[in-house]
Amino acid sequence: MFIDKMTSRKNFQQDRNSITVESVEIDYPLVFEGNGKMYFFKLDRYVYVKGSRYTKADKQFRDFMLTVRFRRGFMSDGASSPSFAQSFVPDIKKGDDVYNAAPFIHDGLYMHRGETNGCKLSREECDDILRGIWRIAGMSRLVAGAADLGIQIFAGSSEHWGNDSNNCKHLFEAKFEYR
Repeated sequence: MFIDKMTSRKNFQQDRNSITVESVEIDYPLVFEGNGKMYFFKLDRYVYVKGSRYTKADKQFRDFMLTVRFRRGFMSDGASSPSFAQSFVPDIKKGDDVYNAAPFIHDGLYMHRGETNGCKLSREECDDILRGIWRIAGMSRLVAGAADLGIQIFAGSSEHWGNDSNNCKHLFEAKFEYR
């Protein structure tokens, strides 16, 4: 695996910063409730995302750990996909915490405009994290790519980036560390 990773990195050319997610770890089940439109956390929970980040400025790959803390009360609408796409990209999947972590993390990062403790992520990098976690959760490349396109079209406006209409930005913490 290490050799394949290094080979793909060597041949990799990118015109923007990007994130590749390699693993997701959740210590305890995510505990949240919702009504199909909004979900809120009942208990504090941590999610750990490991991967690599390519930075265009220096053309370097660096391994990272993103530690996310959802505090009790954090709210998100989940994946918020349109009704025609719900069978492929549901708002949440009962019993699939890795899948569910993706839109919750994405919403938190968007609320903070990609600002984490340790790093400023672009919108595209936040989207890379969502797509990467979904791929780890078993979503096909085709569906993840289509969902990513939908995000660019429907959530790409400035009204989503930095939006904290639920007033819960303070209940989401993200720490980005290079390993």
